[in-house]
Amino acid sequence: MTNTKLSITQLQQAIIAQPNNHQLLAQLGELYSAQQQYELAHHYFNEAIQRQPNYYWAMAHQGETYRLQGNYAAALTHFNQSLTLKANYVWAIAHRGMTYRLMGKAYYTLALTDFNQALQLKPDYAWAIAYRCRIYDLLRCYQEALIDFDKAIALDPNLFDNKHSERGMLLSYCGRYEEAITACQQALQENPCDHFALYNIAVFKMRWQGLSRAQTEIETARATLQAALDTPDRGIVLYRLGGLAVLAGHTELALQFLQPAILLDQTAIDFALHDIAWLELRDHPQFQSLVVEK
Repeated sequence: MTNTKLSITQLQQAIIAQPNNHQLLAQLGELYSAQQQYELAHHYFNEAIQRQPNYYWAMAHQGETYRLQGNYAAALTHFNQSLTLKANYVWAIAHRGMTYRLMGKAYYTLALTDFNQALQLKPDYAWAIAYRCRIYDLLRCYQEALIDFDKAIALDPNLFDNKHSERGMLLSYCGRYEEAITACQQALQENPCDHFALYNIAVFKMRWQGLSRAQTEIETARATLQAALDTPDRGIVLYRLGGLAVLAGHTELALQFLQPAILLDQTAIDFALHDIAWLELRDHPQFQSLVVEK
């Protein structure tokens, strides 16, 4: 695939001059996919593959387009076709792994297998390391997740949007509360109103030193979260208010926060299944019904 970066207009003009150039057609499909114009993306990927039936790059990137659309069956079909033609195509292996990860708990081991294979072929593939970290996290292999997290950010410090707070969560899952708090304090140095970091610190301190020692942190986190209710983060804000309610022993209030949080932001389910704020509710029937692992 050419590395030349062209605009859609430039590619369209180039294709008029070279209508059978499969690389130009596929590159145009990729640009349309990036703009979420998926039907146009598929059209140009299909045109490219029609002209070059063994074009494994276009097959894999069309698979990624299907993944972005949530059509995981079609995504797997295209990734598999690409890998039949080029078995060591690392990008396709890793993105097939991402597809398996999104298909739910029953597919996590297949995702892990793909990420392992991709990293055997390309050990410094930061993106694959980061998503293998996610799989280890989902499988509750927290030590392994932490190792991968540190490897990923060493290769690409900007790979995670909330790297300090996310690392803090992994440390907390390993019972390393003091280190977890320190990690989140680094996030607060960058943004004193970071409600993810403030929430984490409140949770970690309560689990480490008890409710009475964590009251100040809990109140600070609650006030910051309440101030963020009318923002695009409302779903995760409600989730975190629920977590603070659990810490205070207010089960019904926590569940009242959790239900709308999940409706607004499905990532609240993954958080709730691992977040140590919710430990006391893990066996609660209503909690279980809200966060069923699929």
